[in-house]
Amino acid sequence: MKHRKFQMKRFLMAPIALVAVMGLTWTTSTSSDAAVGTEIDPNLDLAIWSVEGNTGPGGHLNASLNEYGAGDDFSYIGGLPLYYLEPGCTADASDVFRCHNFFIAYCSEAGVPLVSPGNEFSEVNIDGRLQYLTWKHDFSFYLENFAAGQATVPMAATQALVWAWLSDPGTGSTVFSAVGGGLDDPLNWDGLTPSAHTDTDRVGFHSDVDADDNYWNVAGGTDAELRAAATQAVYDLAVESTAKAGPWTLAQTGDATGVALTGSAGPIAGETINFANGTADGIDVATNANGFAAWPTGATVANVEGPGQTWQSPGPDGGGQDSILTLGETLTATYVAPPATTVAPPVTTIAPTTTVAATTTTTTTTTTVAPTTTVAPTTTVAATTATTVVAGDSGLAPTTTAPATPAPPAALPDASPPAIPVPDTPKFTG
Repeated sequence: MKHRKFQMKRFLMAPIALVAVMGLTWTTSTSSDAAVGTEIDPNLDLAIWSVEGNTGPGGHLNASLNEYGAGDDFSYIGGLPLYYLEPGCTADASDVFRCHNFFIAYCSEAGVPLVSPGNEFSEVNIDGRLQYLTWKHDFSFYLENFAAGQATVPMAATQALVWAWLSDPGTGSTVFSAVGGGLDDPLNWDGLTPSAHTDTDRVGFHSDVDADDNYWNVAGGTDAELRAAATQAVYDLAVESTAKAGPWTLAQTGDATGVALTGSAGPIAGETINFANGTADGIDVATNANGFAAWPTGATVANVEGPGQTWQSPGPDGGGQDSILTLGETLTATYVAPPATTVAPPVTTIAPTTTVAATTTTTTTTTTVAPTTTVAPTTTVAATTATTVVAGDSGLAPTTTAPATPAPPAALPDASPPAIPVPDTPKFTG
């Protein structure tokens, strides 16, 4: 529900007086009835909440930071409780905070006094680290932790980081920027021992006045220990907020096995995802180092609160410091079943194969020797009859020359045996 603009001046003293008259403080159970503000209208005025002049007990300390708060001065360092009253709402003795909507803001303009009433807020975008810190250490955090003495340290450290990362670079303040030796960077504060208030060039939280956190003291801590713890928390929260800087997103993973929580710097680890599974409280699962949380059986919706819209007040018209606050935002992811995967039967395609068997070609050279018959040449001498007549010699008997008888042929050679094939060396063709 959005709220229309209305003036707080005429309402400011009534609730404070009522609380004071009834003797109620945040230590009573009625504090749990206080409404945590969840929405702001751009024209809505927020007023400072205090009880008998004590603003936000257990959520701040009185101290100096570095050289901010020179001399014996000190600053209220921590969360600023702001509120507005629901229009038309009437409080009663059984629930004095029923008409209140509370917020925790942080100073974003160091060195300028806070003025109330009349702080109009408008939407702004800020460093994601501060978006995370001012959301985490909101009024809900304050209610859950102040009575045990556990709210001041992180809230004071958050205020210090707002000055370091927003006020100094944006308004020209010098809470951190004037610190030397590399200690102008909160990420160099690990293990830092805060200076004594009487030192020069001081660094860390220091003071010579009461820290004004009785809840811390009742829990057993001293003021010196409170200042030291807040100094270390500046570093610790600088590291944490760098890893968990906003804005955040929550989405189902691609394989639909769970959800992933992601910030501007990467995966968000250690945050609780609530999975709705039909039971009253659902199932809580912390994200792992990859920002992952698996879907529990039967869960269909995942929810987580993360840093939402930041609002800043420029101070009332008559002057006054700027302050910022960040509201929570519910992130939701819904289970979507992965697309059905149809697995076709495996098909084995055998390509035509031509198999050439290994061929061994044996080349055999055969030498055939034909039988040879050698016949000696035969000379035939024809029979010759010659008659010789000698002139003047008639009456002589004729002379007859007998024909020559041919000589018998020479002996024939024996016939050659049949030729035997002689194989050549085999030749192989693969």
